[in-house]
Amino acid sequence: MNEEDFLKKRLLELADKAYSRNICTFSNFLNLNEIDILLKTYKDINYIPMELFGGARYCERKIARFGSLDISYPIDCLHITPVQKKFSDKLTHRDFLGALINLGLKREVLGDIIIFDNEGYLFCHNSISNFIIENLTRIKHTVVKCELSKEIPESIIDNSSEETIQVPSLRLDAIISEIYRISRNQSQEIIREKRAFVNGRLIENNSHQLKDSDSVSVRGMGKFIFNKVNYTTKKGKLNTSVNVFR
Repeated sequence: MNEEDFLKKRLLELADKAYSRNICTFSNFLNLNEIDILLKTYKDINYIPMELFGGARYCERKIARFGSLDISYPIDCLHITPVQKKFSDKLTHRDFLGALINLGLKREVLGDIIIFDNEGYLFCHNSISNFIIENLTRIKHTVVKCELSKEIPESIIDNSSEETIQVPSLRLDAIISEIYRISRNQSQEIIREKRAFVNGRLIENNSHQLKDSDSVSVRGMGKFIFNKVNYTTKKGKLNTSVNVFR
């Protein structure tokens, strides 16, 4: 059994358990590819309600909840800060993730890591939050401290900027090309490499048409929200509004 088949089997088991026992069941954190598999599999398990949540708006890694009961997701948010910020290393997403993996943690219990001003906000499964608080004391050469965070400032959750772009059409490849300042061939290559996701679904069609409020993730480049078409220019181009996470 390959990894995709194993994941499908596990998701079906969670759905069946929630349905037969009238309880809520939860998956581990799912990445974009796994969320796409879940959404494609859901047609076979739509007898039970399913929702996805990662801890905050715009999170890419999410936990699936099966069941009709409104039970809280088993997600904690940890705030990770350098003890002496003035003397800390420049810490990247890879640095935070590497330090966590070095503690022996599996990626499936870790959600998004949001970095702002050399501090990190980590979403994780609540079963391992105390372990991280007690054991994550250093990232690279920087001594850090961890504590539970009640909430993340909205400005950090939504660190996007609204931009206006002009495109010949609402095709996915055209909009990716314009936002990331790459050629149309390069944007089409990204789609062929299965790196483009719209609302959690893998898109392999270059001509896929974006709609208002679509959320687009491009692996290795970032994500953006397609807001709307503002107007059509005299030359026939579409003036559009997008929110880009840089």
